[in-house]
Amino acid sequence: MVSTGRHPRNPVAQALDAAKQAGLDVIEIHKGHRWGKVECDRCGVSVAVFSTPKDDDNHAKQIVRFIAKHVH
Repeated sequence: MVSTGRHPRNPVAQALDAAKQAGLDVIEIHKGHRWGKVECDRCGVSVAVFSTPKDDDNHAKQIVRFIAKHVH
């Protein structure tokens, strides 16, 4: 079953909230293992967000690093 709105893993959900606050686009896709993506409008670059990452904390850190690089 596909849920909408919030990511099922708490560390990743917190990182996605930070991305929204930073002004990046958080887009839900729900295709395969992919939950969605975080995209920078200015650069056109995105990072994939997986619904069942192997390590929740590392995946959240990856999203936070993306945020740090793409806050303009």
